[in-house]
Amino acid sequence: MHRGIISCTPDDTVGVVAKLMVEKEIHAVVVMDSEGKAVGVVSQTDMVLARQGRTSGEARAMLAREVMTPGCATCDADMLLSDAVSLLTARRMHRLVVTENDQPVGVISMTDVVRKIIGD
Repeated sequence: MHRGIISCTPDDTVGVVAKLMVEKEIHAVVVMDSEGKAVGVVSQTDMVLARQGRTSGEARAMLAREVMTPGCATCDADMLLSDAVSLLTARRMHRLVVTENDQPVGVISMTDVVRKIIGD
């Protein structure tokens, strides 16, 4: 997993989120509320869909809460990798927010699983 959460607020613009993704070389950003709870995810796919039928300026001005996939699938940090992979595949998802004591501490993605498989 990637330890640490790269996040935004629901009121951050898509432009801010896109910049985060590019700077951090990631494919999704966790949307956190004011209480530190993960409330959604903005993925590259969400951003591409936000652009459809809009100018780039209109898309960049949209808010994360308007384009995010609401809710977050989570797993506990102590969960076995095989169980996390089962969760990902059963739900046809690409990432899980990893928690310790109900607080987000990282993200595990299919990319992380592939890296683990090849030993990178």
